[in-house]
Amino acid sequence: MQPSDALVDRAITVREAVEADLDQIAAIWNHEVLWTDATTDTEPRDREAQREWLARHTGAYGVIVAVAGDEVLAYGSLSPYRPKPAFARTVEDSVYVKRGRRGAGLGTLILGRLIEGAREAGCRSILARITSRNAASIRLHERHGFAVVGVEQEVAFKLGRWHDVTVMQLLLGGR
Repeated sequence: MQPSDALVDRAITVREAVEADLDQIAAIWNHEVLWTDATTDTEPRDREAQREWLARHTGAYGVIVAVAGDEVLAYGSLSPYRPKPAFARTVEDSVYVKRGRRGAGLGTLILGRLIEGAREAGCRSILARITSRNAASIRLHERHGFAVVGVEQEVAFKLGRWHDVTVMQLLLGGR
């Protein structure tokens, strides 16, 4: 158990995302896309785009949600790092927490489950590409053992400014 797990309401359930969750996932995502630099994406998703996104996240690349009743409070996913076969055992994580629910341990809960899922799928490495001003996400990943392996300088232009992207990595297997 991670220290901040104690902050998470015990009525929280973590499970695989289903189509009924898509509107709430899109609301969380679209807020980040339109108003923050938590993602470098600039295009919000409509219901159809969100459905296609979920359809691409199967098997080792599933989507999980943290819910209280029917309310999606946070979600996360693993994605292929690169399409070439040599990178098949490396994944990239994404974790998003609903505004107003941050700081309660939900990100820790989601990232912990993603790491477990990556291990179970036989992955060797998880990468996180985080806008460098997103100190909360960098701290979250550090608490889970990720290390900074580089900074891509001024690679994303969003909200009227250039953003650096910090690349973090967690090795899951021995060398």
